[in-house]
This record gives sequence, structure tokens and C-alpha cells, in this order.
Amino acid sequence: MQWKLRLILEELYKAPRNPGDIAGKTGLPRYEVLASFHVLEALGFVTTIYSRGTHRVYKLTDLGEKLLQALRLGSFEIDIRTEHQTAESMATSNSPVAVEA
Repeated sequence: MQWKLRLILEELYKAPRNPGDIAGKTGLPRYEVLASFHVLEALGFVTTIYSRGTHRVYKLTDLGEKLLQALRLGSFEIDIRTEHQTAESMATSNSPVAVEA
């Protein structure tokens, strides 16, 4: 699955795109790309820059570029923290990398 995510992010790194563009360029099924965009947007890795009806164009955020760099390196850990976590629960985390969502 990691390689699919990297394909999607690599295409977005080149230029803003819609899910159909990504599916066509990567050969991934459109439904997988669309589902990935929903998750990536919710986590703050991509953002919508154009929306009209069901047509949306996305671009990578700064956080998305950091994720792509980590995927290129091939070895990483991500600890995603929400604003609902307490300072105590964040202080007891064992993960060395924190990404604020």
C-alpha cells in the first residue's frame, strides 16, 4: 500500500490534479485514488484548491510534502496527534516523530 500512496503523492508533487488524472497517470483504480484523497485531506496532507460540483482539484500541503519525503527515504514512523489528545497522553507516546494534524 505504501507504494500506491507514494505514486499518488509523487503525481501531486508535480502539479495539482484531480483523482481521475491520478488514476490515469498511475494505473490505480479511480475508487482507490478517490478514497485515498478523502483520507489524505482529512489528515491535512492534501487540500482542495478547486471545487465545482463533484469535480475537485487537489494539491499537496507542506505536511504532504514531508510525508512524500519520508516515503522516498523508505523508513519512518508517524505519530498523528489530534487536538483532542491531552498533554499527558502525548507526553507518554513512544514514537520519535510527531506530525500535528
